[in-house]
Amino acid sequence: MSIIIDLDNNKNNIFQESVIGLGNFDGLHLGHRDIISKVIEISKNKNVKSSVLIFKQHTNEIFPSFPKYYITSLNDKIKILENLGIDIIYLVNFTLEFAKLDSEEFIFGFIKNKLNVNTLVCGPDYTFGKKDIANTNLLLKYKNEGRIGVEIVDYVMENCEKISSTLIREYINNGEVERVKHLITTNYKISGTVIHGFKIGSAELGYPTANISLDFNYIIPKEGVYLTYAYHNGKKYVSLTSIGTNPTVTDNQDIKIEVYILDFNKRIYGDKLEIEFILRMRDQIKFNTKEELIKCMDNDYKYALKFKNEIK
Repeated sequence: MSIIIDLDNNKNNIFQESVIGLGNFDGLHLGHRDIISKVIEISKNKNVKSSVLIFKQHTNEIFPSFPKYYITSLNDKIKILENLGIDIIYLVNFTLEFAKLDSEEFIFGFIKNKLNVNTLVCGPDYTFGKKDIANTNLLLKYKNEGRIGVEIVDYVMENCEKISSTLIREYINNGEVERVKHLITTNYKISGTVIHGFKIGSAELGYPTANISLDFNYIIPKEGVYLTYAYHNGKKYVSLTSIGTNPTVTDNQDIKIEVYILDFNKRIYGDKLEIEFILRMRDQIKFNTKEELIKCMDNDYKYALKFKNEIK
């Protein structure tokens, strides 16, 4: 079990010596996992703890022009890092003040002296300090001067393209959720709270759906219908998830996430629901009549039912 230390609320100034992984770690993809593996490997060789520094907010949050949608929430990251076997997870608020730390203050004042780190591990494109002017070249300079241990882990490539959070976000935006699984070792997931909708699915279409209000700024996959798993109270169900505006039955242009769970008839308003995307089945379509929509939904249901029966 990992030790989670909130540095904003921790009064203890003495921390166990460790090797630390640095990065935003959005998605914790294969490249990030290589960094984590190297952290654990070096920590065992040095007989110290393995650790990771995680900002409570993605660094994009304090810069107005940067995108604000992500693959993994803070809680998602913590769960994954615990499963990967990291000893210590340091959490800290990423503020404008923190961002203004220069390279010496960040690496030596904060990382080495405050957190008691002897070696840091990061990827080739890691930048840090005020205005991101410091990069891995400066880290290697510090290493060559004998000031701190540094290990730069190379990119992981996929079809001649480096695996990155940016690439994964692009796949999700395009609805290519099947391509994401290999890069993050699991299907893409989002979570939220079940809220009241317009009741069109149950009242008019015969397919009652759970409307989801996301609890984090997840990247929402491209509009369409997806084969998914839904998790409710620790149980896993085959489901169909529609992302879009329901153009056949409403003129409302707000994007909605609606989940139809097979063999499920509970009232779950206010409950948490996690959605895991397996594959994209089709585009959102504006049908001429509700009857045409229902016929298409019947086909979607048959596909999901066949999938459910095959995995039993």
